[in-house]
Amino acid sequence: MAARYDGMAGRIRRAAIEAPMLDAETERDYLRRIQDSDDPVALNALLVSHLRLVLSVAQKYTGHGIGLEDLVAEGNLGLVEAARRFDRSKGTRFSTYAAWWVRALIRRFTIANRRIVGAPSTRNGRRLLSSLRQTQRKLSAQLGAPPTREQVAKALDVTAEEVAMVEAALSGRDVSLGPSDDGHVVDLPSFGASPEEEASKNELHRLNEESVAAALEHLDARERLIVEKRLLHDDKETLANIGTRMGLSRERVRQIELRARQKLRQALGEHVAVA
Repeated sequence: MAARYDGMAGRIRRAAIEAPMLDAETERDYLRRIQDSDDPVALNALLVSHLRLVLSVAQKYTGHGIGLEDLVAEGNLGLVEAARRFDRSKGTRFSTYAAWWVRALIRRFTIANRRIVGAPSTRNGRRLLSSLRQTQRKLSAQLGAPPTREQVAKALDVTAEEVAMVEAALSGRDVSLGPSDDGHVVDLPSFGASPEEEASKNELHRLNEESVAAALEHLDARERLIVEKRLLHDDKETLANIGTRMGLSRERVRQIELRARQKLRQALGEHVAVA
């Protein structure tokens, strides 16, 4: 019996499953068109083909009162940034680079959501968080120029101050918006590294993405899965959990991980420490 996909989240999952994969040559051509002429057809095709990647990251951040569709939308923004910034001359796998942008923007979005929802004077904050960027893009297209904060506020029926707070939360800037309803000042802090900095990091001691991608090719499917769960994910999974999923003992998973680490050291160079 075919699986049912009810609601928006279900439709997103179905679209991810049905999304066509791109061969390397087509992907490079789309990236060239995006970077050279901001081709909307190429960008849409790239977004559709990488929906699985965005969905896999977004699902890790559910459970914080944010809809999956909002997380996927933010992840797609990360994918757009990755497409525009990706260095095609290095021969790196695009998905390896894009994953860091997707994760960085989704993480920042969830942090911004928590801060906004907790602020006493921001009843419209959550709605704004989901609709701000889409509204800004629509107004830019209509006006032929970036909209002012007041124009955005009018379109969304909120105050310019609320727009300022959500903009700051999404960009990670510090901002004080003055006294709130209960007399407190609402401050939003910087969230640390920029998305560009996030995209350049990984848990293998900041090795560059092309080296990691090449090194992972030396692992078999089982070794690669364990390395991804133990070294490349934000939340390091336990040996026991991985063993349960794979039908292996905890000790056997540990042995496979050690073997995979050794292969990575050999592929990356003996002088490199694999965490």
